[in-house]
Amino acid sequence: MPAKDRHHDAVVRALRKAGWVILAEQVALSMPMRRVWVDIRASKEADNLAILIEVKGFERPASPVAYLAETIGQCLLYQTILDFAGVTDTLYLAVPSVAFTGILGEELGRQAIQRAQVRLILFDPVQEEITRWIP
Repeated sequence: MPAKDRHHDAVVRALRKAGWVILAEQVALSMPMRRVWVDIRASKEADNLAILIEVKGFERPASPVAYLAETIGQCLLYQTILDFAGVTDTLYLAVPSVAFTGILGEELGRQAIQRAQVRLILFDPVQEEITRWIP
């Protein structure tokens, strides 16, 4: 299993504060000969749905463009596996709100997220609260 992002636990607590139930952490997604791990699976009974969440910090990477490319690629890969397996849970990328003022808020980041159809959860890692959902 891969290591947790340093914000993983803050996202779990933020989701719980917002009324979500954490169903699992480090969720395995499989295809023939390959397995990957998504950070969190959560549900909200009132909405009768489950979601999958990948957590990324976007904190001062050596190359913001390379980190963006890796993250978008990872989301596309996960969505490919979900589609292959027939899993209907919606995949979200959870990032600190301040990341949206960095490369994710720049034209390159906005265009890449839109083109890849990545859904975002913005969170405050200090207050441990969800600040915005971007479907």
